[in-house]
Amino acid sequence: MPRLIDHAERDREIGDAAWRVLAREGLAGLSVRKVADEAGLATASLRRAFPTQAALRSFCLDRIQATVGDRILAHSGEGLPLVRAVLQEVLPLDETRRAEMIVQVQLGSLALTDASLQDSVRQLSDGVRRVCVLALGELSRSGAAGAVTDAEAEADRLHALLDGLALQLLWSREPDEAARVAAVLDRHLAALAG
Repeated sequence: MPRLIDHAERDREIGDAAWRVLAREGLAGLSVRKVADEAGLATASLRRAFPTQAALRSFCLDRIQATVGDRILAHSGEGLPLVRAVLQEVLPLDETRRAEMIVQVQLGSLALTDASLQDSVRQLSDGVRRVCVLALGELSRSGAAGAVTDAEAEADRLHALLDGLALQLLWSREPDEAARVAAVLDRHLAALAG
């Protein structure tokens, strides 16, 4: 009897393997063969799911959006504690989120010259901006923020802050950098509260 394949589980394993290869070896190391080896799959099996490197790269970016989205939706509560928790999901504050950010930065830089990745990169960026808009809306709804005179400009500012903090975390080797970045975010949210 043929073995039934859990495609969602297999895709998760492939995504995890691709992220590990990218984090360890960079873009030059991301190949279907290396990802298949890392995932413990036959290269032919991986090629059936991802016939080209472009398909594998796009999958990696799309998977980041899905994974981060799932983590964000898992949060409950309201007001400032909810907003803080949700915004921290897009910052590389632990090894999982760091690996996601490394993949995003590496494939994002490739998207500057590879049109096949540009939609996925834009969707990731647009997703972060939507999180910023929703976070500001929750702060206003819960009374945790003062009057925001220009919601669009404030969302842009928060988005830029998150992007900058994420890059700082990637490049820093300071052991307390995650705590410092979380404190910067907290100060910004406190300033919004007035």
